[in-house]
Amino acid sequence: MATVLGDPEALVADVLRRAQHRAVEIAEDARRHAASVLESAGRDSESLRTESAEATERRAAALARRNTARSELEAQRRFTQLREEPINLVWAGAEERLRNLVKQPDYRDVLKRCALHAARELGTTEFVLAADPTGQELLSTEILDQWSKEGAVQFRRAPKPAATWGGLLVTSGRLRFDATFPTQLELARVRLREKVFQILSKGKA
Repeated sequence: MATVLGDPEALVADVLRRAQHRAVEIAEDARRHAASVLESAGRDSESLRTESAEATERRAAALARRNTARSELEAQRRFTQLREEPINLVWAGAEERLRNLVKQPDYRDVLKRCALHAARELGTTEFVLAADPTGQELLSTEILDQWSKEGAVQFRRAPKPAATWGGLLVTSGRLRFDATFPTQLELARVRLREKVFQILSKGKA
């Protein structure tokens, strides 16, 4: 789906660029949060001076554990936020572009690439194509005959369109290839999330 979604590396670069921008903001928030924790700890320390040494030690240990747990939870929350926010922004833009693509004159060419790709993936010779309602109207007998000759396979149109807003469902007997835009977006999103997580984790270590 790189021909539809664009260059995957460009998507990753866009996500990381946005993540780095958010990292500056989150780092500043973290500094303010740390200062607040230190100030709170200072106030707690003042109250501890009035207690016995043993009680002070117990309270200090408990306070340290609470502060550590709270800081770890906050750090994890901010890291998750750093990872997900830019991905959400990029993916919202990607979905918008694909939804607009369905309305463009070259949408038939996109469906053709999806059909030929699905045929290669499934590895058989006869396929039934079900597109979104807009795409289904583009799958004329003449067009499918042209695609069939080009791919040395046999394409025919399904009786009903697929329940999707873009892309194709391709079947061959019991075999099925989901080249609909929503499914391909989600698959690419999972792969991108894993890649960004690895990159950000290295920077976090």
